[in-house]
Amino acid sequence: MRTKQAGSVWADIKRYRRAYILTAVASFGGMLFGWDTGLIGGVLTMSSFQHSFGLNSKSSQFANLSGNIVSVLQAGCFFGAMSSFYISDKLGRKTALILADVIFLVGSIIQTTCGLNSKSLTQLYVGRVIGGFGVGLISAVVPTYIGENANKEIRGRCIGTMQLFNVTGIMLSYFVNYGINKSVSSSSASQWRIPFALQMLPGALLLAGIIFQNESPRWLVEKNRLEEARSALARVRGKSMDDALVMQELEEIIEDFHGHEKMPLVAQCKAVCTDKKIFYRFSFAVTLMFWQQWTGTNSINYYSPQIFKSIGLAGTSAGLFATGIYGVVKVTITALGLMLATEQLGRKWSLIIGGLGQAFAMFYIGVNQAVNPTVPGAALNGHSIFAIICVYLFVVFYSFGWGPIPFVLSAECAVSLASSLCLRETQLTKGTTQPNHVRSLVMAAALMTQWLFNFVIAKLTPIMLADITYGTFLLFGACCLCMTIYAVLCVPETKNVPLESIYLLFEGHIIKGATRDTIPRFSRAKDLKDSSIVAGHEDGFAGKGGYATHVEKAKETAYATSLTSSRGR
Repeated sequence: MRTKQAGSVWADIKRYRRAYILTAVASFGGMLFGWDTGLIGGVLTMSSFQHSFGLNSKSSQFANLSGNIVSVLQAGCFFGAMSSFYISDKLGRKTALILADVIFLVGSIIQTTCGLNSKSLTQLYVGRVIGGFGVGLISAVVPTYIGENANKEIRGRCIGTMQLFNVTGIMLSYFVNYGINKSVSSSSASQWRIPFALQMLPGALLLAGIIFQNESPRWLVEKNRLEEARSALARVRGKSMDDALVMQELEEIIEDFHGHEKMPLVAQCKAVCTDKKIFYRFSFAVTLMFWQQWTGTNSINYYSPQIFKSIGLAGTSAGLFATGIYGVVKVTITALGLMLATEQLGRKWSLIIGGLGQAFAMFYIGVNQAVNPTVPGAALNGHSIFAIICVYLFVVFYSFGWGPIPFVLSAECAVSLASSLCLRETQLTKGTTQPNHVRSLVMAAALMTQWLFNFVIAKLTPIMLADITYGTFLLFGACCLCMTIYAVLCVPETKNVPLESIYLLFEGHIIKGATRDTIPRFSRAKDLKDSSIVAGHEDGFAGKGGYATHVEKAKETAYATSLTSSRGR
């Protein structure tokens, strides 16, 4: 059985190898953000860093200052994500990634060289804002770029790979901090400069690799560069330009984009707000990113040494080592989740199971701190040991659920919204298609939300740990329960559904349909799995009957086909 599964995985890698290579290269964009996320919390605890800038970790202002140093990156990320819809649509996904990467590298250099002749934090703040702009732009473009290139059979896994690289960057930075803390003197500024310098490594790998990848075929079609689109599609599929499957897929993309006219930002926003259902699809991606941040994951990512200390694990090296193990668990479970959950268990159940597990872990940590407060110098008891284990349990459940899945669903939802607007315009103009593409706007809004609340979490966490202590974990636990309820009632199952057909899952009664998807055998995704429907076709599936009419027609067609086939035999 194991040999058969291994052979199947290898065959899958060989079949889609071009898409996987493109995904791996683009996902270095996730790693560079993860590296910064993981390094900054450890750097703040280093006495060498504190000495370089004249900081006192025992000062009442240190928690607020730590929040400022961490969160200023997210401020830059917010504006980078905001600009992504214009830059990626104007210059292309590939060029936008190259530009963003260069900006990130410049910001990293500024951060690494700060504090040479002054104890002022100004240069560090400037470098983190510039680097953050690049990170924010990358984070919004990468899911779109991968989603528009990947085959539908592996699309969720590929988009989720960005999260795998993100947590890999976090893990590597944790161990860099631990190794540097053990091997470099705390009296040397090199102790904190080396981690800042090494965060440029994934940026350099992204720049070196993305140059040799193709542009998004869908973006090229939108710009009416059809021959380039055919070449790009053939390249990422590993087939010739004249291959029948390549030609068929290109025709479907062209049909989906046929007659599209670019709209100004204000017009795009008005189009999104003209209909409640369309607005829901837009807000869906935003809400997913909102909930992702309120899992509390970035509190642990940024301040894990401090959190481990708060639940009884003393010593800088011990905290950094425990943080490194946390990173290993995160990478391992994210990888396993992408292989075994995203396309097998599905998006919806990954979120539900993940949310429940996260809630249990956070509630236990919070309650344990309330009834069993840590005593400095005292040995760890059983309750405190299990609280430390719960930190690892939290990341297990997060890493296959609310970690990668919001990125997958947001990218898919962006296509859903574009197709829905396409259909709406077709119906209003009675066949004259004037659809509007807002994919980049949706991803920009989603990532702006992520970075906004990432900023809020980064700023508030050290203050909450100092002021409300165990209440911090109880708050995150309550949020995890709320997002689980949201996943049950409002999240449709999209696994194996073609990009151009996903919008059908948002037709009809949203809560009723999403709740139905909770039971796998009733999931609507099964009815759309093998469809290749393109918005704008005159099949009537999205007319008065909506989704239900289309599914019934699909079933009737499949039944008629099976009868014909059996008669032929």
